[in-house]
Amino acid sequence: MIKRRHPARRTSARLARTLGAFGILGTLWFTRGVLISIALVSLPLGATPVAVQVAPATPCTAGAMQIVAHEDDDLLFQSPDLAMDVLAGRCVRTVFLTAGDAAQGETYWRSRETGSLAAYAQMAGVADRWSSSDAGSPDHPVRLMTLTAAPQVSVIFMRLPDGNRTGTGMVVHSYQSLRRLWDGDISAIDPVDGSATYTGASLTSTLTDLMTRFHPTTIRTQDWTIEFRHGDNADHTATALFARQADHGYRSAHTLLAYGGYPMWTRLPNVTGPDLKVKKNAFLAYAAHDRLLCLEPWCPGDIVSTLRLARQYVVATEATGDVTPSRD
Repeated sequence: MIKRRHPARRTSARLARTLGAFGILGTLWFTRGVLISIALVSLPLGATPVAVQVAPATPCTAGAMQIVAHEDDDLLFQSPDLAMDVLAGRCVRTVFLTAGDAAQGETYWRSRETGSLAAYAQMAGVADRWSSSDAGSPDHPVRLMTLTAAPQVSVIFMRLPDGNRTGTGMVVHSYQSLRRLWDGDISAIDPVDGSATYTGASLTSTLTDLMTRFHPTTIRTQDWTIEFRHGDNADHTATALFARQADHGYRSAHTLLAYGGYPMWTRLPNVTGPDLKVKKNAFLAYAAHDRLLCLEPWCPGDIVSTLRLARQYVVATEATGDVTPSRD
């Protein structure tokens, strides 16, 4: 006689096997996160690094300018190069093109700006106090923040709309994005604070003007070597394309560097020891203000951030004039 299982029992058995499989995967994911986090946390935080306080030239010259999309891109993808410049007392200015708002509203994008300021103060080893002024670019008000106790450090927030990962834009911003501006799908883009309107040409000329006024010998941006939808955030790619285009109008001797973004996780880790410690500390100072980040060992975001902190890759370099980079 053939014994037949009751249908309810068969269903229960299948459900148990499915839940068991998910349980195993969940345990492996959790364990992976814990191990990676321990590897970073085991690095002693130590005292806050003390920067070499060098009085900036008037105007600040021979500095480094970073042009990135979001308020953590410089910390994740262009450090420790950036952090070492700040520690050395070099003139440093970072331009953030987008508000990085993720359609979360003003409270969120302002908190990201606060986190960015905290990170730079932490890298410089001084109090997190800043003065605000206009960057002086004609026709387009641009907010410039200068670190009070280390005035060679400054940041600019242009507050253009976050275009989401693929660059299609978001309904809250009428689908404006840097990618759509670059592609010519839209004729203009408006900062989320309503401070200005940019066409592709005026955004490019504004970036060129910011370069000329700061007079850097090193300009860092994101990866222009890959196409949209090939692994990186579209805001990263569009920022790099606009920065590279603007760089063509900046004729002083300098080096333009493209730093890899999301796809770099496939390369071997190359940031270790004291460099990783400095990079991690600056990122944690930022992350304390970004409520969308979860850096607990059980969070997928912790694993993602860890993979990025352990890597920094320059993927392209262009030189204008007679420049011999000292370290880059």
